[in-house]
Amino acid sequence: MSSRFGRQKLLEAWRGEPLVRLAARRLLEAGLDPVVVVASEDARFADVLAGLAVQVMGNPAPDLGISRSIGIGLEALPAGSPAALIAVADQPYLTAQALAELVRAFLPGRIVVPRYGTHRGNPPIFDRRFFPELLALEAIAAARAWSARIPRPCSRSTWPRAWARTSTGPRIGRARGATARD
Repeated sequence: MSSRFGRQKLLEAWRGEPLVRLAARRLLEAGLDPVVVVASEDARFADVLAGLAVQVMGNPAPDLGISRSIGIGLEALPAGSPAALIAVADQPYLTAQALAELVRAFLPGRIVVPRYGTHRGNPPIFDRRFFPELLALEAIAAARAWSARIPRPCSRSTWPRAWARTSTGPRIGRARGATARD
């Protein structure tokens, strides 16, 4: 459950489609394969993702932070995966075309980080050589501290602010009624 939202935000519909399904569908449409979805062990996630070519992995302790979900997702990737795009499902304005553009910006040995104005954003892409560090993260604070060390071998891709995350109930409510020109 999303603590700030008050219920399972990723199962909420946005323009008729649950956020988690919308995100997974757009990742697939961008040509990403495999797509691993890590969510709580709530059976509703498997139900809303049915019919999509995704691998659903349960996180038995989502309250411990996103770092555990990142680890579960990385461990589920095939051994030869050259990189991982780590997406969140609460970016309803993020398009498959933007994701494909981000993937095209990836260079081996680097991290690609989208920027929204002056802010780093999601989804970043990490070369495989960073997987051990990502697997060692133990909490969101550690993830943020580690991420703050980026300029390492890092490429940036500038995106519109509209693709930022939706983190609270009122925002998602406004987004539901948004028009295509938003």
